[in-house]
Amino acid sequence: MPETKHAIVLGATSLVGPFLCERLAAAGYTGECISRNPSANHSRPQLPFCWRRLDVQNPDDWQASPGAVVVSLLPLWALPQLLSRLQDVRQIIAVSTTSVFTKAHSADPEERDLVNRTLRSEQALLRFCTRARLDWTILRPTLVYGAGRDRNISAIARFARRFGVFPVARPACGLRQPIHADDVAQAIVASIDNPRARNEAFNLTGGETLTYRDMVRRIFEAAGRRPVIVALPSWLLSLVLRLARLVSRSLYSPALFDRMNQDLTFDSSAARAALGFDPRPFLPEFDDSASRREGGV
Repeated sequence: MPETKHAIVLGATSLVGPFLCERLAAAGYTGECISRNPSANHSRPQLPFCWRRLDVQNPDDWQASPGAVVVSLLPLWALPQLLSRLQDVRQIIAVSTTSVFTKAHSADPEERDLVNRTLRSEQALLRFCTRARLDWTILRPTLVYGAGRDRNISAIARFARRFGVFPVARPACGLRQPIHADDVAQAIVASIDNPRARNEAFNLTGGETLTYRDMVRRIFEAAGRRPVIVALPSWLLSLVLRLARLVSRSLYSPALFDRMNQDLTFDSSAARAALGFDPRPFLPEFDDSASRREGGV
């Protein structure tokens, strides 16, 4: 392993960021945590990382330190704008998403567009690393949750707490593999200078597979509520959400109801073998203060 243990975390205030910084520090790394909006809420003085404000659209004269390991937690479509600043690093680890597979044929054109942008960004990363002779690793997690800051699991919990009920598209039997943000961080650290992760892409799943309905039930219980799940036709729920989007700024697509009955499962055996990846079962947890600050379902 190279002597340099310098890491640069792009998008360090993301859901995975705090867990990753803890694991990097425990592994003896120092370096930079980079974000458009760093704040005292995210900065941990006891960790050996300096925080830097950086706008991806206008990075000024910033350049990555030679020999550093770069981890991108940015939305992947934002990474290509920084690639020219990473010429002298030794490895780039980028977190993508399994949505490039599950939403590729979505009925929602915005979702399809986002998938296409993400795939183009993956290809841009591969081309850049090939030209610059850099090692790359792409990690594609499934449904990421943790610390009450995610926009999916925690949003269901907020809805359940507020209304005491959660609507699903019957029978809500689609399979899910939620993965904790700290397990994504575990896989990232295990990818560093790992010959078996060099120039490879891995799907990352949680340690448990359960139906959408069972996932919602588990969320109710973790939120301290008796599960009340109302199963309705998918078309009716989609219509209600479309109407809601006309009068609100909802970020959710009506296509999400169709997916409640689709199996969004992946094989993570390659990651387990190459990275020693050992994710935990689905154990939702909720931080009320963080939950109120984040938007989401």
